[in-house]
Amino acid sequence: MRLYMKIFLWFLMAMLLVGGALVFTIYKTQSELFREGEEANDRTLTPPYAERWAAIFEKQDYKAIDVYNAHAKGIGVHVYLFSDDGKEQFGQTPPPGTGSLLNSAMGTDETQTSWGPTRRYVAQRTTGPSGRHYILLVELISPFVRFFSARLHIQAFRVVVVALLGALFCLWLARYITAPITELRHAARELARGNLSSRIGNGVLQRNDELADLSRDFNLMAERIESLMSSQRRLIQSVSHELRSPLARLNVALGIAYRHADPQVQAPLERMEREAGRLNDLVGDLLKLARWEVGFGPVEKSTIDLEALVREIAADADFEARSLDREVCVQSAESCSIEGVRELLGSAIENVMRNAVKYTRPETEVGVTLERFSSGAENVAVIRVRDHGDGVPEESLTSLFKPFYRVANARERASGGTGLGLAITEMAVRLHGGQVKAENSPTGGLVIEIRLPLNAIAETKKPESHAALQRVFAN
Repeated sequence: MRLYMKIFLWFLMAMLLVGGALVFTIYKTQSELFREGEEANDRTLTPPYAERWAAIFEKQDYKAIDVYNAHAKGIGVHVYLFSDDGKEQFGQTPPPGTGSLLNSAMGTDETQTSWGPTRRYVAQRTTGPSGRHYILLVELISPFVRFFSARLHIQAFRVVVVALLGALFCLWLARYITAPITELRHAARELARGNLSSRIGNGVLQRNDELADLSRDFNLMAERIESLMSSQRRLIQSVSHELRSPLARLNVALGIAYRHADPQVQAPLERMEREAGRLNDLVGDLLKLARWEVGFGPVEKSTIDLEALVREIAADADFEARSLDREVCVQSAESCSIEGVRELLGSAIENVMRNAVKYTRPETEVGVTLERFSSGAENVAVIRVRDHGDGVPEESLTSLFKPFYRVANARERASGGTGLGLAITEMAVRLHGGQVKAENSPTGGLVIEIRLPLNAIAETKKPESHAALQRVFAN
């Protein structure tokens, strides 16, 4: 259950419990102050009220009696009139338990009061115009009982109004509490997707509570991360560009030296040429990664036949693998297409296949599959590339797609890689709204899975703060 609903239900339950407890305590307990006030009113109002009733009774004004009774019943009051011998003059049955109260009233002119759990009884001795003595007994229903003795439709209306108002208040309160958390979660998700400009809005920051403090800390963290990443990208771009020129001159110089060198120095020159080539590849990968990160990658998008692309790249990888006594085999490939940038996806898939060719054992094959899955609104293409190498330690699986990350021994520099291939793969897949992950096969080897959404247009996940980035997939 979502936090919003939990808070709403807990607040609603708490409000109902507090309201019920309040009503129950009012019903069970009546304060002395309330009693004193009511008894003071009884002593003031009951004597003239009793005289009036005695006069009406002796005049036999039954119409006035009916009017009085109707009015009294409407406000939760029931009236009894007794003669000195204890006979009820209107032919009514006296309420049970009031005999002692009537006896007390017969011997005094003071107003007598008796409190019950749901009713209050007031007795007053009075004298009629003829000189005869009477006792007026007034039964007053407590406001609580009168409130809950209304008709069913009135009770239902009250319950609906109270529940609706309580629910609306609890909904507002739950939203007020969870809205900053929702915004913080959205900003954190955008930050995780690479949108380093994601920040919490001023609406949350203006709150004077702990959530506002947390949001300020989040914005400070995001600003620091954006600053560090921008500095890193600028450094990589600058270094890469600065290395290109001396590398080009070095290659030219090596070519000239190689043509005029003696045979005994050609071997060292060949080694220098290979190392210069590796350095040139590294610089090229760095520039490609930096260019795509800041949005200066290819801008042409098109409909890509994934099946054809996978088979084409697998054929090229197989040609390279056979010289190393290995193979690349497309085991299955379903027909599917995606809207995106062919160069990016091609680089992503090629890097994974070439990486698998490097680390699979001799006389083994790299297995490639392309499957299409549809589940509800989700429609994805899944590309899996499996080698038959030594695999990767479990703790390193999530770090394989970080730039320059290397696993010990088996994936050292001796393999000839730059450490950026899988980082470029992760970047390209993410730009197409997909995901890439690595896992060890139960029977040995590493499996790289690329999951791509088959939407009409692949959504970019690049940082929105870069205007150039928005042009990569612009119409």
